[in-house]
Amino acid sequence: MNTKQLLTLGEPIFSKIDKLVKAEKYNEAYELIDGSEPPSKWVLELPSKSSPGDTYKALPIDLMEGAMRRIFGSAGIEKIHQPIIVSDKGRFSVTIVVSYYYKCWEHKSRKSIDGVASVSCNDILLMELASPRASTMAVKNAIKQLGGLFGKYLNRPVEDVEFPGQIEEPTLSPDDLSKDIAIRLMSCSTYDELKTYRLVVFDKKMPLELQSLYETRLRELAKTAKTIG
Repeated sequence: MNTKQLLTLGEPIFSKIDKLVKAEKYNEAYELIDGSEPPSKWVLELPSKSSPGDTYKALPIDLMEGAMRRIFGSAGIEKIHQPIIVSDKGRFSVTIVVSYYYKCWEHKSRKSIDGVASVSCNDILLMELASPRASTMAVKNAIKQLGGLFGKYLNRPVEDVEFPGQIEEPTLSPDDLSKDIAIRLMSCSTYDELKTYRLVVFDKKMPLELQSLYETRLRELAKTAKTIG
């Protein structure tokens, strides 16, 4: 089943939420979201990296965001904050905070919730994979705060601590990796998203052409941000 089809499985609970919101029973609507379980077909059971042989449960990000838009009408990433990168004895980790907004029923305006996630890796070149993955997980952690319908209680007493976990060693050659990063830089749609690639782009192993591309895209997206603002 595709995402659209899977979302239809949530219509029974979505309809109950709609009725409560229409009656302006907002607290009851939030309580229903918190106390509901996601449809069983939404739930993925994935192998645990921290406990081989075990599994943990998670919801796909596209379903979580689709359900948010269905319930609140408007929802999405408001801001990806500057990543915090730590190096310790040859290991690296990136921590990213994402502010995620949704339309607040009672005030008819945006409300923002923050999610945070960290990813570790053994090579600075892998940070270009770690940062986007941490951003995705941070979005999931933000949405989960709304309650059970979004998977908050799937893995009690332990949340999804092993995902996204450690990034595997790269299989690309230096040239192919550089080309891959260039493609990722061109596909960035926001200034904050592009800045998550800064550390890897300015690593001494990266070519000057990649750094030039980064600076050019940074100026372009900065102008776009000012125009929108």
